[in-house]
Amino acid sequence: MKTGLLIMIILVILQISCNRQSKDLFLSDIKSVSGELIDVDCLIGKPYRLISYDTLLFICDPYDSKTMTVLDVRSNRCIDRILQTGSGPGEVSGSLRFSLSSIHNKLYVFQIQSGIFNTYDILGKSLTLAESVHIKERPANVVATERALVGIGPFEEGRYHIYDREGNLMNHAGMYPSEEKAQNAHARFFLHQGNLCSQPGGMYFALGSSYSDNLEFYKIKDGQTELLKKYGTGNKVQARFDNTLQLDDNCLLGYKSSYATDQYCYMLYSGKTFVENNRRVSWGKNIFVFEWNGNFVKSFRLSHEILAFAIDEFNGIIYGIVLHEGEAAIMKFKT
Repeated sequence: MKTGLLIMIILVILQISCNRQSKDLFLSDIKSVSGELIDVDCLIGKPYRLISYDTLLFICDPYDSKTMTVLDVRSNRCIDRILQTGSGPGEVSGSLRFSLSSIHNKLYVFQIQSGIFNTYDILGKSLTLAESVHIKERPANVVATERALVGIGPFEEGRYHIYDREGNLMNHAGMYPSEEKAQNAHARFFLHQGNLCSQPGGMYFALGSSYSDNLEFYKIKDGQTELLKKYGTGNKVQARFDNTLQLDDNCLLGYKSSYATDQYCYMLYSGKTFVENNRRVSWGKNIFVFEWNGNFVKSFRLSHEILAFAIDEFNGIIYGIVLHEGEAAIMKFKT
């Protein structure tokens, strides 16, 4: 019994050590990448998400009752504004979350307030509603894998809920990296919220915590989840939740945005404390690249801080939302 306990302790220590060494590795051999502004011919207001598809860049930027601006990256011309806001068929409203399956030509849009998860076929520069699913629990975000949907809280049980493609709950999985038993579901979720992304044409998903260095990778098979890889020190989030989230000045800002392709998971990492980041909760320069099984591949340090980004793997380009002279702009980084 004592021997078995000792072995378990050693394995835990080794796992923690491996995670810390891996985080050092993310930053130790990082490639610096310079960017150049894209001179676009359309007004960009407050963009918060980019999606790269073929020669197009979909910019999530509500304007004139439309949700997205379509930019042709060959000419840097705005060619359309699409995805009508409203409550009709195919329309969207409220806070939105976006993800893409480029191999299936699908764009996924989750509407937080209504719990509706829409799947659109991408036809040229336009979107056509292919499927709409209502998730009664109304998670904070939902992404798609090949055979399931994955949602994050706040939930009473589990960090993730797994749904079938009709929106029915199949099971729950995971736990928060620092479980405060006295906290309610909302407090636990907001303290440990993060950026969720998935391999839409496969069976993997990942989440990087916003206010710690926790990063974990999962596999879904036959409706069951398996934790593949977990990084981070497991330190408690230095913040408190009292109806709203209040960060301490020394709270670590972790993963601020994510982007998924069929081959890789990309995570934007800050690494600054709240006060070092001028008390802003977003923005970062470091992009870590992982295989979907969680193995680290490479990392980039961008010349400018970005809010969100998209990846053109074929041409080796990172598109990022930056601030230029106080206004939002799009920058292109050639890797």
